[in-house]
Amino acid sequence: DLPEIALGQALAGSGIAELAAKGSFKADAAPLALATSLNITRRDGKQGKLDASIHFAPADNKLDLDLKASEPAGGIIANLLKLPDAPPVNIVVTGTGPVANWSGIGTFVVDGQIVTQLTGRHQLTDKGNYVEANGDGDFQRFLPDNLKSLFAGKTSFDLAGTAIVTGGVEVERASIDSDAVHGTAAGIIDPNGASDLSVELAAKGPPIVLSLGSTVHPITAAIKDATARAFGDGKAPMVDIGASLVSVVAGGTRVDDLIGQVHSDGFDIQNRSGPVTIKLTAAGLNTDVATLAPLVTGRVCAGLAGSVSKDQVVVDEGTLRSDALNASVTATVALADLSMTLKMNADAASTALPSQISSVLGQRVQFSATATRDPDGAFTANALQLTSGTLSASGTASAQGTDVRADIKGTLGDVSVLSPLVGAKVGGAVGFALTASGARSAPDFSVSANSDSLTASGHAVKQIKLSASGKADIASPAADVSLTGSVDDQPLDLKASLVTTDGKRSINGLAVSLADNRVSGDLGLDDNLLPLGTLTLDAADIAPLARLAGQTVAGDVRGTIRFANDDGAPTVAIDATSTAISRGELAVKTIAVNALVANFLKAPAISGTIKADTVTSGATVISGIGVDLKRDGDWTGFSGGASVKDIPLKAAGRVRIANGTTTVELTSGEATMRGIKAAIAQASTITIAKGVTSLDRLVLNLGGGTATVTAKAGQALDLNATLARVPISIANSFSPGLDAADSISGTVKVTGAPANPAVAFKIDTQGVQTSQTRGAGFGGMGVSSSGTCAGNRLTFDANMSDAAGLGLKGGGTMMTSGAPTLDLNFFGKVPFAFLTRTLAAQGLSLSGTADVNLKVRGPATSPVITGTVRTSGARLIDARSGLAINDITADVAIGGGVARINRLTGNLSTRGSLSASGTVGINPAQGFPADLSVKLVDGRYTDGRVVTANLSGDLTIKGPLASAPVISGTINLAKTVITVPEKLPGSLAELNVKHKNAPAAVRAQDKALRPAAASSGGGGSGLNLDVTVNAPSQIFIQGRGVDAELGGSLRLTGPASSPQAVGTFTLQRGRLTILAKRLTFTEGTVGFSGSLVPYLNLTATSTTSSATVTIVVSGEATNPKFNFSSVPALPEDEVLAQLIFGRSMSNLSPLQIAQLAEAAAQLAGIGGSTSLLQNLRSAIGIDDLEVITDEEGGTAVSAGKYLNDRTYVTIQKGDRPGSGKATVDLDVGRGVKLRGETTDAGEAKGGVFYEREY
Repeated sequence: DLPEIALGQALAGSGIAELAAKGSFKADAAPLALATSLNITRRDGKQGKLDASIHFAPADNKLDLDLKASEPAGGIIANLLKLPDAPPVNIVVTGTGPVANWSGIGTFVVDGQIVTQLTGRHQLTDKGNYVEANGDGDFQRFLPDNLKSLFAGKTSFDLAGTAIVTGGVEVERASIDSDAVHGTAAGIIDPNGASDLSVELAAKGPPIVLSLGSTVHPITAAIKDATARAFGDGKAPMVDIGASLVSVVAGGTRVDDLIGQVHSDGFDIQNRSGPVTIKLTAAGLNTDVATLAPLVTGRVCAGLAGSVSKDQVVVDEGTLRSDALNASVTATVALADLSMTLKMNADAASTALPSQISSVLGQRVQFSATATRDPDGAFTANALQLTSGTLSASGTASAQGTDVRADIKGTLGDVSVLSPLVGAKVGGAVGFALTASGARSAPDFSVSANSDSLTASGHAVKQIKLSASGKADIASPAADVSLTGSVDDQPLDLKASLVTTDGKRSINGLAVSLADNRVSGDLGLDDNLLPLGTLTLDAADIAPLARLAGQTVAGDVRGTIRFANDDGAPTVAIDATSTAISRGELAVKTIAVNALVANFLKAPAISGTIKADTVTSGATVISGIGVDLKRDGDWTGFSGGASVKDIPLKAAGRVRIANGTTTVELTSGEATMRGIKAAIAQASTITIAKGVTSLDRLVLNLGGGTATVTAKAGQALDLNATLARVPISIANSFSPGLDAADSISGTVKVTGAPANPAVAFKIDTQGVQTSQTRGAGFGGMGVSSSGTCAGNRLTFDANMSDAAGLGLKGGGTMMTSGAPTLDLNFFGKVPFAFLTRTLAAQGLSLSGTADVNLKVRGPATSPVITGTVRTSGARLIDARSGLAINDITADVAIGGGVARINRLTGNLSTRGSLSASGTVGINPAQGFPADLSVKLVDGRYTDGRVVTANLSGDLTIKGPLASAPVISGTINLAKTVITVPEKLPGSLAELNVKHKNAPAAVRAQDKALRPAAASSGGGGSGLNLDVTVNAPSQIFIQGRGVDAELGGSLRLTGPASSPQAVGTFTLQRGRLTILAKRLTFTEGTVGFSGSLVPYLNLTATSTTSSATVTIVVSGEATNPKFNFSSVPALPEDEVLAQLIFGRSMSNLSPLQIAQLAEAAAQLAGIGGSTSLLQNLRSAIGIDDLEVITDEEGGTAVSAGKYLNDRTYVTIQKGDRPGSGKATVDLDVGRGVKLRGETTDAGEAKGGVFYEREY
């Protein structure tokens, strides 16, 4: 009788539970009998009770069981089972009957609902005690959280088996089913016989997730299936255990697709001993342990073969293999005192090791070691050995109690592997050693490295000795460091001591020297190991230091670097100067830095000044550099300026570095380039954080235009730029000779990875010009273009136009990687007006428009151009010759590196037609080589003064058009008239003007008006001639009384600007008329000896009553000379009188003398309307007035007048009787005239005449 029982809150659930219990218990040993009754009730005012009665009497073959329990909500049973909300609980278990055939039933009711119902049966058989049990229920809610997933939903079980009399268990059937799992077992376990028991467990759907381990170190396993089998001798059966897990996660490590197998050929269960083999295979092992993760990449396999006994564990062979690692181990471990022996070998890929050390290793690393642990816990590692590439190390290590000892020696046979780490190319070999001994927390150590000869950036580094010794005490470290040697035979020395006094660390006696360069000072270290103190720098020639780093730098640096602490924030003050520093093309002169950097680790802010006289790089000179820095809280304000290539620049803003973010605020900035001012229009901010740089709307005023830029740059780019009327002339400062004008507007967008950005653009210009477009003859052009550039491929479309009618469209693609390749198409109209300036220099002009259709393919260095150029209705004018070619029609095909003229025709303005065909090379480097044929049909040429010619011909043009093409072929002249001018100016003479001290403009004009004559050697540049001119007949010379026909040929050679004409035309027939006196030329030539103006040489002979007269016409056709001679010899005036009047000068009348003077003036080319007879004709209104002398010396006067276009009347009266007569000429056409004549003597006559001009 227990009237007062108190249960604490852990059992009661809330408060203290008070109970009262009554009951009895009786047990008899012989015969065996058990009887009990129990009654438990709550006595704290709460409901709840338990009644139990059990009577077991095997001798009487009897078993009675009766148990009933009930509690309201919040009861003890609900709390013990951890039922949510502690609902009401009822439990009933009953059973009665003989022990040999007993059955029972149990029911578990929660909150009025049957949750679980169990039935069971027991029978005595010949084999032993047969037990059968089955049931179902919602067991999940009663289980711990880590096992609930096994029994999800409704779970049922069915078990039947016999406890056999020999001491074993035979499982007839065993199964369990839930929504998550299906498990079975069957077989026998008999320690005294044969055994064969199998167990299988498999997930029905997704893998079963079990939470194992503790809350601090959880392990989550996702199980797919598992099997186990024990068979063979019951005392030491063979064992096979297998499991397949989708994943196992523990902390930061995850194993995927794990398959495990355990096997023993005979495991003594009673003595817990036998051979064991374990195999594990995983498709992947991922871990957050940075040093381990690279070693276990790919498929991972682990194996262990050994044995287990009560006394020890023996590993005969243990292996671990992955893509990067191949390791093996053997070991023996005593279970009593954990003493052991171990031998390990490993081979790993060096790329799987930390990058800090992998760079000095070969492709593979081999490591081996043997180790022991004695019963007292002393650990010793012997025969430590590591080899990789040229690195080898060996040694020993041990730990006993609180003491450690190590001795490691090795060599690095090729230090070139350290080049990336030291930033310079190094070579040679180094030996090293490490020893340590003493307390584990503060051992004494010694480190050394030695080399007889090394190279650094091609420089000799000899007798290097590095040593460091001291105490590795974290609380009070101490060390002395020394480095000696030489660099290019210049001494190198370093010394420093780390000292700890009263817990304060300092570096004393720091001194570094190389040649004439010194760094020295004493530094203290604060609690955060930050330096405090001053370093003095005196480098008279930094070249030796730079050579060690593989650089070629010359110059000097002197100054101090002072470290301090300002209210807990570290600061560094730099005060340094240099007269000059240079590296390659970069040179800086007269540098001074005076700056204080506050809180330089977390949020550096700078104040001070930076100045330099000049910075030169190639042809670029930056002068007058001055930057003022001012600390503003955690900001650094800056302002300053400089001049770049005489372009003044200045900017101002501030910078802040805090919490891993750099912020730059640009408040102002400007520059002036060639009179164009560029300035920041509004404040903009640049931020750099987490590897991303952001630019927030930078607006620039550029010479009246604006450029607005926003951007982000990190692993991806996002840049947007908008241009509005930005002057193109800004580019002139960077491209001499460009001379660009006008402005550009448009947008540019850049996206993608920085290594392979994608650019999209759209730009427009109006009236753009460069020196190149001006030189080509184009005016201001409007250009609009859009396109993209991505993946080394530029794609664009473009339109070009101008006021002259240019309308060209096109575009295409260009591959920009390697050798650029083109795939472009252009088409449209190109006016010939762009050639105006080029042609004007040659006295030519071309009007009209060409229709162009071109394709450009292939590499940019040698593109293949194909297409067509067509025109019709074009006109070419040669102002110097007065010639024009009208209605020019052309069809030109471009391909294979040449322009092929399929058709080119035109009409001469003077008469005739022109056609051409052939090819012109389009390679500028070859000078546009031509091979053209030109045909002239029925052409007419006149210079408007001397020559008028009808001509045809066949010509060729060959050679480079850009330098010296040659025109050759034949021109055949038809009727050609060379007119001798009737008169020359009578009052003006050519002035011989010489310019002295003339301005440049006048000299240039004079040079253009009077180009230098071609040298006698020919050659020169420009168009060259080799043309033969044939004229068998019909070369007429007319004027000043000369009327002659000649025939012959000549050859034109040399440059077209000053051609040489050589050849002769021979007289075929001709006459000379002087005052109605006609003389026949007996011989004559027209010759060319270089000049294009022909030289006349004509001779006429006549006989008078008293002499034989010879007249010679000679000289240039523009101003020939008339010479008169006679036999016997007479003066020229007497010869002229005898020739014309047949009389001596003394016998001439005044009128005849006047006529003679008029004739002389006519032959000299100085006659005109002022002659006496001409004045008389005008005064009396007649068309002709002549004084005639007959063969007998008689004189007569003749007057004539046109009555109309066809009728002419002549009246003549002499000085003798009967000499008067009248004549009427009637022109009936086609060269036929009718003539009638009557005299004052009454005589009359008539006739028909035919005249033809030749």
